[in-house]
Amino acid sequence: MPDSPDLEALFVRLSFDRHIMGRLAVDLRGRGYDVVRTEEVGKDTATDEEQLAFATAENRAILTFNIRDFAPLHEAWQAAERPHAGIIVSQQLGSRDSGLLLQRILRLLNHFTREELIGNFVHLEQFK
Repeated sequence: MPDSPDLEALFVRLSFDRHIMGRLAVDLRGRGYDVVRTEEVGKDTATDEEQLAFATAENRAILTFNIRDFAPLHEAWQAAERPHAGIIVSQQLGSRDSGLLLQRILRLLNHFTREELIGNFVHLEQFK
């Protein structure tokens, strides 16, 4: 990743909720992406709302398998005109499918800038 602050502002920063496998964070960091996991930032027991608020305060899009809870949370934030840094949802995949999840995330990260992801609710499956 470039060292220029202006260019770095283009790249999506990620926050993973507690159900996302740690190996994915390691793989993305190895490619230069800025990723944190809830366990690493003391948010392991935080509510979904608290996780989204943290991610937004840190200018991070959140990746979660929890579509059922984050879809209404996204709608509530939109209704309140409260922007978030992006919510990325995925069907839960097994540990053997971590490569597939990595490929989809990399496609998403090559598709969106940080600014373009603000306020969006994105299904990772569209990046097959």
